[in-house]
Amino acid sequence: MATASYVRKWLEVNGTPIEVEKIVDYCIRKENGKVFDEWGKEIITTMVTYHMLKKTISVIKDGDEVVGVHMWYNCNYDDGWEFIRGWEEDRKDGDSIFLAFLFAENRKVLKELTLDLLAREPDVLIKKLIGIRHRHGVPTKVDLSIKYFNKLLKA
Repeated sequence: MATASYVRKWLEVNGTPIEVEKIVDYCIRKENGKVFDEWGKEIITTMVTYHMLKKTISVIKDGDEVVGVHMWYNCNYDDGWEFIRGWEEDRKDGDSIFLAFLFAENRKVLKELTLDLLAREPDVLIKKLIGIRHRHGVPTKVDLSIKYFNKLLKA
C-alpha cells in the first residue's frame, strides 16, 4: 500500500496531469463492470498514474483522443488479484507478467497495443503470462500463452 500512498501524495502535490485524466476518462467509458472491481475515479486515477510512473502502460491515441490502453504487472505466477488490490510493488525478477486492464476501440488498436507491449516489456516473450477472466461471474486467473500475441497481431 506504500506505493499507492506515494502516488496519491504525488497527485495531491502536483495535481492530476491532463494526460492521466484523458486515460482515466477513457477507461471509465470502456469499463463493463468486470475490470475495475467497482473502483471509483480516484482509485483508477491512482492506478493509471502508478502505471505511468513505473512505465507499465501502453496508450494509443488518434490525435488527442485515447483509443486504447493496456496496463501490466511484473509478478510471480502465484500472485493473484490480491497482488493488484494490495498495491504490491512489481517483482521485476518475478517469473510472470500479469496482463491486466486492456481496452481498445478496435482490432487495429489492439494490434498497436500488442506491438507497444512487446517493445516496452520484451520479457513477455519468455515469462509466464497470466490474466483474469470472468467465468461464471467470478474473476478467475487464466494462463495465457505466446499464441495470445499471435492472435492479437493478426488483427
